[in-house]
Amino acid sequence: MVTNGVAGYREDYKQRLNVQKERYFIFYNDRVLIHKDAEDIHPFAGEWRHFEPLAGTVLPLGKGPDNRSYVVELAREPDLGSDYDLIGLRSLVGRIDDAGFNLWGKASQILNWQKSHRFCGTCGGKTIDHETDQAKICPSCSLTWYPRIAPCIIVLVTCGQEILLARSPRFTRGMYSTLAGFVEPGESVEATIRREIEEEVAIRIKNIRYFGSQPWPFPGQLMLGFFAEYASGDIRIDEIEISDASWFHHTDLPLIPNTGTIAGRMIRHYLASVAG
Repeated sequence: MVTNGVAGYREDYKQRLNVQKERYFIFYNDRVLIHKDAEDIHPFAGEWRHFEPLAGTVLPLGKGPDNRSYVVELAREPDLGSDYDLIGLRSLVGRIDDAGFNLWGKASQILNWQKSHRFCGTCGGKTIDHETDQAKICPSCSLTWYPRIAPCIIVLVTCGQEILLARSPRFTRGMYSTLAGFVEPGESVEATIRREIEEEVAIRIKNIRYFGSQPWPFPGQLMLGFFAEYASGDIRIDEIEISDASWFHHTDLPLIPNTGTIAGRMIRHYLASVAG
């Protein structure tokens, strides 16, 4: 077990940040291990030595610039002492910058992908690592398996100075956000946007415009953000994915997602545009 001896490493932590390039993204039971007080929350090589005996899985994060970073899954629960904490990956949204969160997200996706692709989904043969790509190869049938990424659309619909926001039953109490959904086989992104809006709130839209994208590792989405304008129809929720939806004036909004999410950024981008 890790003991409070780890505390002795704290006083020279900042100095070591400048000289140690290896990083270890450590997970236990779908939670991430962070250093509470450091400028960079990733445990570096010094701390890793204390957690290494508990490691069940150690994987390279990737190729190229990521080849000195590692994903670790602990086999046993660590004694955290006063220096460390285990928190959910979602707790990092908005707490750290985009680059840092994307690395944690990549680490989570790589770990889950490795665990779910130990064997070929076609013939059942045991897979091996690709020599140059981040992929798994099946020696039995020669298929190559890459990490799965699911494209999703997320849309902010506007009507004059109002925006359409909705609640999912899974949301934090009082939280409203933009509408979203997965791209289905055979669909263009534009077709997905129109279908999802009609399915969830029964309205039609026009003037679709691209905003930006965000990797979203829950478990492996790529969120594609768009603006669209109201065209016709009355709101009628599906009562399955959506528990409530309404038009909100830009001066009177409910609780909305933070800026660590693409939904939060789109809403604030719209607010800035109507204010300026």
